[in-house]
Amino acid sequence: MAERNGRLDGKVAVITGAGSGMGYETTKLFLAEGAKVVAVGRTKEHLAQWEGVANVVPLCADITRLEDVERIAGEAESRFGRLDCLLNIAGVNDLSYPLEATDDERWDRVLETDLKAPFRMCRRAIPTMLQGGGGSIVNIGSYAALRGNHGPSYTAAKAGLEGLTKSIAFAYAKQGIRCNIIHPGGMNTNIGKTSGGEYHEAGKKLSKIVQSMPVNFYGQPVEIAYACLFLCGDESRHINGAALSIDGGMSVC
Repeated sequence: MAERNGRLDGKVAVITGAGSGMGYETTKLFLAEGAKVVAVGRTKEHLAQWEGVANVVPLCADITRLEDVERIAGEAESRFGRLDCLLNIAGVNDLSYPLEATDDERWDRVLETDLKAPFRMCRRAIPTMLQGGGGSIVNIGSYAALRGNHGPSYTAAKAGLEGLTKSIAFAYAKQGIRCNIIHPGGMNTNIGKTSGGEYHEAGKKLSKIVQSMPVNFYGQPVEIAYACLFLCGDESRHINGAALSIDGGMSVC
């Protein structure tokens, strides 16, 4: 375990998807580095692990509901009086359903969760960040956004999220707000299991293609957490609008 240096002392973060995977590891690391965290998740069972932990407020919420987005930001304001870091980590997978098999329900569910919800979270968080003198937003994209080798809904959502990231970075840079996006490759998380079913046959074919790549394409969630820590810390204060691939080299294949 790396030495902890208090790199986030005094900072307040909202982290979505905090019940498992990348969100869980990021929450744990941020707490260890001195941050206070509103840990957001969809299920009470996953959030139970944060009950009673110092400096964390576990909050069960649905990020696709506008009233819950308001409640999340309000919790940071009322509990801690500020908001310095927003990490939009929660997401769903389209299970590699191809275009002709993607109905409106699947399209809407993925776009609502992976693009519209981060848009709403950013829109609500930025005024609070401005009051505190600035902040850092980290969005979690996907390798799929760079290569188009997933279903159309997931690929479109994550590509759109990069566009949103760059727009925010441009618009608020002079006001002290930075916005960056991380594109993970294959990660050892349960996103497939929580996305509502089995992978389409097209996804199974994709897996064979990925497995043939000459890279170590599967990473661990903590590796994303360390990148989030860097992008929210003072060491990265001149990094804004960047897209960081953490994929073991998948995006160069």
